[in-house]
Amino acid sequence: MKPVYLPDERAFIRYIDVPGDDPPLLWLHGWQCSSTGELMPVAVQAPLRGRRSLLVDFLGHGYSDRPPEFAYTREAHARTIVALIDALGLSECGLVGHSMGGAVAVHVAADRPATVSLLIMAEGAIDAGGEAPFGGLTEEQFVTHGFRELLEAQSKEAEAQPDGLRAAHLGITRTADPLALHREGVSLERGTDPSVRSLLRTLQIPRWYLQGELSDPQPDLQHDLAAMRVSWKVVPKTAHAMGLQNPEGLAQAVAEAMAASWPG
Repeated sequence: MKPVYLPDERAFIRYIDVPGDDPPLLWLHGWQCSSTGELMPVAVQAPLRGRRSLLVDFLGHGYSDRPPEFAYTREAHARTIVALIDALGLSECGLVGHSMGGAVAVHVAADRPATVSLLIMAEGAIDAGGEAPFGGLTEEQFVTHGFRELLEAQSKEAEAQPDGLRAAHLGITRTADPLALHREGVSLERGTDPSVRSLLRTLQIPRWYLQGELSDPQPDLQHDLAAMRVSWKVVPKTAHAMGLQNPEGLAQAVAEAMAASWPG
């Protein structure tokens, strides 16, 4: 576990550095998740062996700090990843962003076009959700009782299926800061300005969108991304939580995208 201090946020962001060849992949997790919890099983699979991976926990998640004054929007998270890239002195890197992390990755790539040379979005949340998070609870309501109630409901689901996905994911969700989750949920509902799609359209690097085979089909999204020349790949035997459901399959898809986009 390695820390990097972010002076503007007065907080430490933390990551795990899996050694291997550069340029590294930076792994950016989704909402209610952490890279060290959800995406680590992917980065260490055989198809990616020998590639350096940086598993980054956003502020408010996993092992990173939880500054209460932080905005926890996708744009704010992107600023911290840009600061991390600069602090580490990376001259080139690829980004693998899952769900919310996919949108954050687009913002990072747009901000550092000379450094980010590959963008992989694993069911990236590139559009606004349009629905109030957590049943419309206010930030204060969610922090005081909503988060506890969410965990209680998820615990019952996990106990009913102790070998299921919820049982694995619950341990990751418990490490998140409720303030961060609510602010991120509001950010996902409202979208960004400029929009993630508009930024994605301007990028001149190889871009990939990975869709779970068991997720709902998205023909309109696939058509729109094809028009932007974003490559589309299906990850077998998984739905949205592909880092937990089929880590080897996700690793294979990432490795294939790398091979096509990073010759040699």
